[in-house]
Amino acid sequence: QCIVLALSTLCAAAVFDFEADGGAEAGDDTWDTVISNGAKLNSSLSKLREGDVFVVPTKTFHLMGGIHARNLHGVTISIDGTLSFASTALNSGRYMKAWPRGSDGGVLDCLTFSNLSRVNFTSASRGELDGGGAKWWGLPGIGYLRRQEDRPRLLTVLESDDILVERLHFRQSPYWTFLASGVTHLEVRYSRVDNRRTHADRHDLLDLTAFNTDGFDLAHCDTVWIHHCEVWNQDDCFDVKDGTNNVIIEHVNASGFGLTIGSIASDVRNITFRHARMVRTVKGIYMKFRGPGSVRDVLYEDRSRGGRLLSQHGRESHRAAECE
Repeated sequence: QCIVLALSTLCAAAVFDFEADGGAEAGDDTWDTVISNGAKLNSSLSKLREGDVFVVPTKTFHLMGGIHARNLHGVTISIDGTLSFASTALNSGRYMKAWPRGSDGGVLDCLTFSNLSRVNFTSASRGELDGGGAKWWGLPGIGYLRRQEDRPRLLTVLESDDILVERLHFRQSPYWTFLASGVTHLEVRYSRVDNRRTHADRHDLLDLTAFNTDGFDLAHCDTVWIHHCEVWNQDDCFDVKDGTNNVIIEHVNASGFGLTIGSIASDVRNITFRHARMVRTVKGIYMKFRGPGSVRDVLYEDRSRGGRLLSQHGRESHRAAECE
């Protein structure tokens, strides 16, 4: 009976191509196609069943964000091409105004996945998620005053277990790049974050106006391994937030605000940062506290740097946190 059930599940599994099966249109950033591709991605993801493989082929698909997939189990999402959250340059203002918003009025993230188990986000080479961040950042200095943090994250995974993220290139995120919240047994490997205004190999005042573009953020997570990844951004590179425990971050490149804990107002425990290379980074080790909490059993090991090593932000440490 078990063998028959396994064979039945195997036979039911399918490869679902975003273009061929989902009806998405590649290489077209005009308004109607962007709206249509966003709706088709939502629809395509909702049809996946255990064992299925969803493939974004090696082409560029422009689309509207606010995608939310729920309750996926035992599936693979292979981004072999590019998902670009943008329309034409002339449509930039219209695009941001039309961006989906939640019941609280805030923008929805580009991609949100919730209640997943045994899901792999992968690529046959190095797939790309392009957030088109420049339009959200706006004019240097002025853009932040206008939008502040009302900008979408690029990829968010919520309340999930046994998740693999690999071989993905995240670029131009409007806000935080990758957020895992309430996730257990997460591995992120061989992936890259690149959030910058220019191609210059430095963090000058112009580049730093692409603010809040965190790299990999972890909140209320347990048992996480991030390795062989690189981040160039204008905020926290690898960030352990509230209620997160049992994390190893190793063999990484970080240039931005470095290896961060915070901001927190809770307990964080058993965190290891090791084999980290930080070239031209603004900060190296960065801890932020916004209220009472504790940071215990944290190890920083074998790091090379080219910026400030240790920075602490928030209330005075003896009032805000207990560090061991």
